[in-house]
Amino acid sequence: MSHLPALITTVHDPERRLLRGLRGCGAALSTYGAVYAFVTENTDSRVIKGLCEADVHTEVGPAGVSGIGQRTVLASAVRAGHNDIFYCDFDRWLHWRGAYPEELESLPRRIGREYADAWYLCLGRTERALATHPVAQSLPETITNRALSTVAGNELDATAGAAWIRSAGAKLILDGSTVNTKATDLEWPGLVLREDLARVQGAFLEGLEFETADGYAKEIAEMGSLEAWIRATYDRPEILRERLQLAAESITALMHVAGER
Repeated sequence: MSHLPALITTVHDPERRLLRGLRGCGAALSTYGAVYAFVTENTDSRVIKGLCEADVHTEVGPAGVSGIGQRTVLASAVRAGHNDIFYCDFDRWLHWRGAYPEELESLPRRIGREYADAWYLCLGRTERALATHPVAQSLPETITNRALSTVAGNELDATAGAAWIRSAGAKLILDGSTVNTKATDLEWPGLVLREDLARVQGAFLEGLEFETADGYAKEIAEMGSLEAWIRATYDRPEILRERLQLAAESITALMHVAGER
């Protein structure tokens, strides 16, 4: 059994926007003990093939059930006996690898040195990294994280699409997680907080800056600037409503597992 951390991730890419970043990342993926991916069935077949060629253990399932996908890959890593499990949305991981490779590469050593007692480590964003995100994301997520931080008693950012989970925390999550949306952002640490407040901790990283734009270079060029593309893509009532709904669902999930009403 490898002592290297397992990387677990979820992929939804019908337009194969991740394909370019995926090519050539096999060496970086091989630095983990194993990589497990839940891939939606409507993801482009070339992306699925690329993951398989990079020796990623890939399971294909339905879209729209991110919580199920996350539990699936978490369970795979637990069954394989991994103690350290690094969850990261795949587009996040690709951006991190390109923008801050040394930070990403040194992450296992840093966590082993500084967070040895954590069962669930929220990998969050520095103030600079958070500021790169559209307001439609950062504002609702600030409220979401405020709710979690209030329960935990320390500052946490759980909505960056990344976490470090040790097997003790993973087992609590698999025993108690039920939500099928990204409300897992708060449900998962909430389940560990319910067991022991001290086991949920937080780290803040530069590489978790806004990543979505990486796959939209053509559209950004057509709009004339990144700022114009962000306004056109995110500054819309329906997007704000979706993000606020997710914030409410996440806080509700936290309240449920924490015994709040």
